[in-house]
Amino acid sequence: MPQEQPTRDFDLLKSLEVFVTVTETGNMTAAAARLHITQSAISQQIKILETDLGAPLFYRDVRPLRLTPAGSALKTRAASMLQAARDMRVYVREAAAGKTPHLRISILSTFARQLTPAIMQAVKDQSLPVETLSVSRGMAINHAQDLANREIDVAWTSDSFEKSTILDRVSIVREAYFVVTPLGYGRYAGDLNKLSARLPFLRYSTRTQSGQRVESHLRRLRFSFPSNPTFEASVDLIDAIAYGSGWSIITPSQLFDLLGTGMRIEARPLPGPSLTRTLGLVSRTGEMQDLILQLAKVCASTLRERSAVRLLSELPDLAGHFEVLQSR
Repeated sequence: MPQEQPTRDFDLLKSLEVFVTVTETGNMTAAAARLHITQSAISQQIKILETDLGAPLFYRDVRPLRLTPAGSALKTRAASMLQAARDMRVYVREAAAGKTPHLRISILSTFARQLTPAIMQAVKDQSLPVETLSVSRGMAINHAQDLANREIDVAWTSDSFEKSTILDRVSIVREAYFVVTPLGYGRYAGDLNKLSARLPFLRYSTRTQSGQRVESHLRRLRFSFPSNPTFEASVDLIDAIAYGSGWSIITPSQLFDLLGTGMRIEARPLPGPSLTRTLGLVSRTGEMQDLILQLAKVCASTLRERSAVRLLSELPDLAGHFEVLQSR
């Protein structure tokens, strides 16, 4: 038997609104009062929705109304669909006015203190046309999933996502890894085996992009160091090195939060083949493209004029290890 088709004037969002209201109020009479329409209109919308979905949504022979399995399944999604539709209307209206109503950005922890104040100032002075802003700290390994789930709009990240066809990237910074030791041990950094014989090698966790990248580089060069403490937070790793607990391989930006604290460390170039990473903004393809380019300019300007200057004033041996790619 062919499935009955909905009427031509079927309005899915209207029917979903009626359905959600009925589930919230517990009966069609109360739903009609809340929506300021007749009870017969409520009943008609529910029947139209059931026809479209091909399944009854309520058990009508019990009081109060009780959802069928199909109704329960719809209830878990209908409210979020209605909210998404409301958000879409606001977004489109604000976009027509030249503004994005809300921007959600996730920033790697090592860059958060550098970039967040500049981004907030750009929103305040409207050089970045955003109504409201949400900033969170995140790890690069989570950014792709967060973007896919639409939990964030853009990520400042070290992951290139080169194989992804649904993400756009704006590269902003390229930085080279280097050897960091406690004071007095920098002279051994030219031979990692000799350095490792004097101090333990302290690793970034392989839950981090840097940890994975460094371990892969060391394997290619056939270096094998004993297992020692691992770290996820740069400040913890650098503190351990400053106290003489070991040495590591890091990037310039991973020192940002410790600039001006009188770090008792030495920085030396990584011997042998170089190891680099590129960082920038990643967003969903085709979304907020103009805004992302404006955001990229804010980030590039901040890193070039503030962060890079402070870094090289304290650690001149890192000249050439941190490069802002975006033009002025």
